[in-house]
Amino acid sequence: MICLDAAPAQPQNAQPILSWNNLNYDVKVKDGTRRILHDISGSIYPGELVAIMGASGAGKTTLLSILSGRVKGGRLEGEIKFQGAKRNPHTFKRLLAYVEQEDLMYPSLTVEETLMASAQLRLPNGKYSLDDKKERVNTLLRQLRLSQVKDTLIGDHEIRGVSGGERKRVSIGAELVTDPAILMLDEPSSGLDSSSAEMVVTLAKEMSRKRNLCTLMTIHQPSTEMVAQFDKLILLAQGKLVYMGPANQAVRYFDSLGYPSTNSNPASFFIDLMNIDFSSTEAMKKSEERVQSLADLFVKFQDSGAKLLPESDKEVSGDSGISTIVGDITEEQANLVLMESPPMNSWLSEMIVLLKRDWAMTKRSRSFVWGMAAECLVMMLFVGFVFFQLKKDQASVQNRVGALFFMTLMDIYPVIIPAMVVIMVGRKVLFRERSSGTYRMTTYFFARALSLMPVFFIPYMIMYIGIYFISHLQYHAGKFFIHMALNLVLLFCSIGYAFMMAMIVNRIDIATTIAPVSLACFILFAGNLANANAITPVLRWIKYFCIVFYTYSGLMQNELHGLEFICDPDDFSCYKDGAEVIEFYGLDVVPIWATIVINLALGIGFYIIAYCLLRWATKPRFLWI
Repeated sequence: MICLDAAPAQPQNAQPILSWNNLNYDVKVKDGTRRILHDISGSIYPGELVAIMGASGAGKTTLLSILSGRVKGGRLEGEIKFQGAKRNPHTFKRLLAYVEQEDLMYPSLTVEETLMASAQLRLPNGKYSLDDKKERVNTLLRQLRLSQVKDTLIGDHEIRGVSGGERKRVSIGAELVTDPAILMLDEPSSGLDSSSAEMVVTLAKEMSRKRNLCTLMTIHQPSTEMVAQFDKLILLAQGKLVYMGPANQAVRYFDSLGYPSTNSNPASFFIDLMNIDFSSTEAMKKSEERVQSLADLFVKFQDSGAKLLPESDKEVSGDSGISTIVGDITEEQANLVLMESPPMNSWLSEMIVLLKRDWAMTKRSRSFVWGMAAECLVMMLFVGFVFFQLKKDQASVQNRVGALFFMTLMDIYPVIIPAMVVIMVGRKVLFRERSSGTYRMTTYFFARALSLMPVFFIPYMIMYIGIYFISHLQYHAGKFFIHMALNLVLLFCSIGYAFMMAMIVNRIDIATTIAPVSLACFILFAGNLANANAITPVLRWIKYFCIVFYTYSGLMQNELHGLEFICDPDDFSCYKDGAEVIEFYGLDVVPIWATIVINLALGIGFYIIAYCLLRWATKPRFLWI
């Protein structure tokens, strides 16, 4: 039997915060199924910093996803217990802080705003006042060494913001704001320099000790200093467990098996030992046999009754000023698990927080906001002076028809395409926040829609008014307000259509390809390019679902009714009055009031479809045991 110096044992009453037994995970491949994880068992305790290590394809992220309840597809067998009982999805996800490999945050928010939004959304108002939440955020900023950058934007490849290491710490802080029981991080050192990566691991250990939470992370090839920070290592090779125990005993364990360390960095030694050599068939076979042997030997080691326990039951103290005694999770956390789900804030409070956050992001999208304002100003002057001071001769008939049709086009193309792009940005952040149960889908949807509307409605209203008076459409108060109502309703419909298209597809490039084609079909049935009554009966019905048709029909009736045109008695092709023009274009079928009501109904329908599609897209589809 292999003998190792025993680490200090856990307290007798200690209970693992998370344990798993005989986990097997299979996925479908072309020729059948492939087993990703093979009979993986283990447990972790509060206060521990645990690393899952292995070569690429060893199953590290898969194991972390299974333990966090975020694995999708495939076939999962085994047992996972949280605090000794079967996990409840609703409570477990609220007591779990999960930090993904990619730092998914809104780049136009500051560090403090990001953490504050998380605190306001995820901490119940009945228990925490606004001052309490601010104090918690300030504490996190100090603990994560972020106080000096709290007013700096998160940033991305376009917006200058915090560094990669600071961004990772903000991701961790956004999760720790809720006092979770478990913190899981997927490759937190990915993309960071050695100094930043080591700081992230050091801070993770500090937070584990201070908050008495268990931190479990996947990590590919840490430095020697980082390995020394870990309490426990879980080493995987080809989905098989080859070691699970104290980090400071892992090298000695493999040495006792006849695999002495060949590298000053333990992590590099472990990876070399567990890696599969694909340089030749013989080398691959030999390395696979070595991995299988290591897995079999660890099973025998466990069956022999030997224990590998981390040194995490002792009081930790030192220059860092951190002290805690590892044991059970707090009574408050246990009650949440065993008795009730964490309360969710009211719909209105969620709505206010999300609306403030979305409006802040919208205002800071300066190219979008100022671009929309400049576009409307330029088009107001351009269109207004192209159709300047329309008269009542025959030429003005064509000009009025053209002006009204162009205004309807301005309500769709320049609105739907940019709105769709803005809506689709941040979908990954939405999925991350929804996976943690941060807010309701209804509050997110309403806040997103309302935050966009001022950017479109304000400049477009100015554009409508300017074109109306510059081109000298009928100076009649009733007709003016009807004209404005028709255009604003179409604008409302266009934003709804943008939401719907943004939810149908996942990629921006595909959405911006499909949307113009569908809008071109709308234009065909609007009543200008093709006579509304002359379209073949097989396709004529489409116009009744066309928002452009209703707006254009209403605008034409509103503007042309009551107009008398100058007509040469000898010219049989001239229009005597506006009624003849409306009848000629086939736009007299639906009365003006009905065009407004129907377009409102269609617009609401777009929003409902978009919401249903969004809810379907964000619905959890995770395997759960």
